Amino acid sequence: MHLTPAAVLLLAGMLVPVQGAHAQADGCTVTAQDLTLGRYDPLSNLPQDAVSSISVQCSVATPFVVTLGPGNGTYAARTMIGGNQALRYNLFLDPTHMTVWGDGSNGSSSFGQDTTGGVFPVYAHAPGGQSLLRPGTYVDIVTITLSY
Repeated sequence: MHLTPAAVLLLAGMLVPVQGAHAQADGCTVTAQDLTLGRYDPLSNLPQDAVSSISVQCSVATPFVVTLGPGNGTYAARTMIGGNQALRYNLFLDPTHMTVWGDGSNGSSSFGQDTTGGVFPVYAHAPGGQSLLRPGTYVDIVTITLSY
């Protein structure tokens, strides 16, 4: 049994200029590439991993912070919804899946730099063994906030 592709990071971007922040910055933009976990096999104990990216572009070198919202779940346990079922997954700052990308609360971490921007990877991980899931499409929408 396989589930149809699961999509995450159908992200809504939000820009939040911080008062007193870098006075020279005309502005910054944030864009995200949709993230798809692919076909998840609920009968397998193997996890499903995927990588996407978030791009930040500022007119001049600017201190900025990128945070991700919890989507349908919490920072400890994000979920993709498919009908009345939920596929557990999470988003991470690192490929070892140790640092949850969030807003700095509830054990999550945010990401910040002082540059003109760049392309930053987002690592997704869905644990294996979610055997009660039925076939279908599972989706979550996670909000990106760029503060500068």
